[in-house]
Amino acid sequence: MKYAIAVDIGATNTRVALGNSEGELLEIVVFSTWEARSPEEYIARIARIAVELERKHGVKAAGVGVGSPGPLDMKKGEVVNAPNMPFRRIELVRLLHETLGRPVAFANDAVTAAVGEKWWGLGRDRENLVYVTISTGIGGGVYVDGELLLGKEGNAHEIGHMVVDFEGRLTCGCGKRGHWEAYSSGRGIPSLARFLANAEPSLREETSLRLGPELTAKEVFDAFRSGDRLARKVVEWVNRFNACGFANIVNAYDPELITVGGSVALNNPDVLIEGLVSRVAEYAVNRVPEITLTRLGPNVGLMGALALGLGLEKKVPLV
Repeated sequence: MKYAIAVDIGATNTRVALGNSEGELLEIVVFSTWEARSPEEYIARIARIAVELERKHGVKAAGVGVGSPGPLDMKKGEVVNAPNMPFRRIELVRLLHETLGRPVAFANDAVTAAVGEKWWGLGRDRENLVYVTISTGIGGGVYVDGELLLGKEGNAHEIGHMVVDFEGRLTCGCGKRGHWEAYSSGRGIPSLARFLANAEPSLREETSLRLGPELTAKEVFDAFRSGDRLARKVVEWVNRFNACGFANIVNAYDPELITVGGSVALNNPDVLIEGLVSRVAEYAVNRVPEITLTRLGPNVGLMGALALGLGLEKKVPLV
């Protein structure tokens, strides 16, 4: 039996787990990504948790797998200019390796989740697979003909930054305009609500939503279910942009399966996933495949990090 440390870095929380080669997560520890005051302090906390997990379970990990929001420089093992992270640059592989003395495999968080889907989830028997996360941001991981796509720096799959609005009415967290993430992510949906409220004063006057910076995507979906006109307009736009985004994926990668995760999607499948295939078909030239929620739920990223830490995905080697 082999063991590995799995690290799933999120824009809100970081999760560190100990798992084994049978695909079992023995224990998961969660802490706020934004608590650390420096990259060094942040990595030191991850390493401290990893050591505590090994000691508690009486095992030694063969490696460490990490999924992180991008963009990344995989050759240098760094997070670079991540729009949803407290630190724009983290020398992640160097710091973790120096602190733990274990080999580290490192990839984009959504790519890592795609690895989890391929090794432990619905993608085990699929050669052409795309995983999409709709959470604080939007990201993806892609297998084509059984090969994980990475690109020159590990960012070949930045689907959340596909342009879905050529008018560029909203600005993405990365600073560019018109990106899918700017409209349909957990961070983008409240911005879209404020934009539509300003564009249509009658919707602003009638809505129950608080339109300040404290507005959340959850509140928008709750209002949608209660019949709020502004929230219904927001969801209409979100579904339209999602249809464009997924159609771009179908047209670019021709997958046989698309699985979807991330808190926004996992908590609102009745709104976002039901009817999605027919909406995507309006824009896609390739045959639209099955689009379904991941069965690995919120642990899909950790499961991918576990696979990386065990050295299962050769395109992302332990170093």
